[in-house]
Amino acid sequence: MDSVLSDNWFAMTLVQQMINIGNEVKRAVRFDANMGKKTMFLDRAIWYTELTMKDPKNQRVLPELSISKMVLEDYRGEHVLDCTKEQINNYYGAYTNLL
Repeated sequence: MDSVLSDNWFAMTLVQQMINIGNEVKRAVRFDANMGKKTMFLDRAIWYTELTMKDPKNQRVLPELSISKMVLEDYRGEHVLDCTKEQINNYYGAYTNLL
């Protein structure tokens, strides 16, 4: 992991981190029919989620972050969890609407 990126990421509040993740999810949902772009944006959202999980200040929300990562990975692939793009978009929209 690039230490400059992680330092910058860790300097953000949890809400700012979630807004950034949410923006990537919003892009993935927008390009749902284009598997290449959808996957690219979801990969970035998952990576940002992993960074957020490594941030020491976020230890208290690790269970929720783990679940959200699992949902994003499922949406990227098998869809076993039956989470719709609308449900995922609504969850992250709560953060992106804070802007």
